[in-house]
Amino acid sequence: MSPSVVPTRDDLVARLRVRFADVPAENVRRCVDDLWCCCTHLGVRPEERTIERLAASRLTGVVRGGRPPYPGGRPAPVPPGSPATAERPAGARTPIGT
Repeated sequence: MSPSVVPTRDDLVARLRVRFADVPAENVRRCVDDLWCCCTHLGVRPEERTIERLAASRLTGVVRGGRPPYPGGRPAPVPPGSPATAERPAGARTPIGT
């Protein structure tokens, strides 16, 4: 890796760590590194703005996904008759297309 790239990546990680203080610093760095490598692998020049937007999108998902869906941490209610609550006879298979 060329020395000119490292400060740019470090600056990017620092900015994202400020925006996503809830996410551990190592996870932010890993996210940026992963996206940087993906761009390089695909032959796309890893531009700082692009990597920052993609990383912010991923990290937003991490932050939102970690919060309970309802106050008090109650699980989401499962509607009656949904596949999660339906009982199937032993050996029954799920129909194709559902």
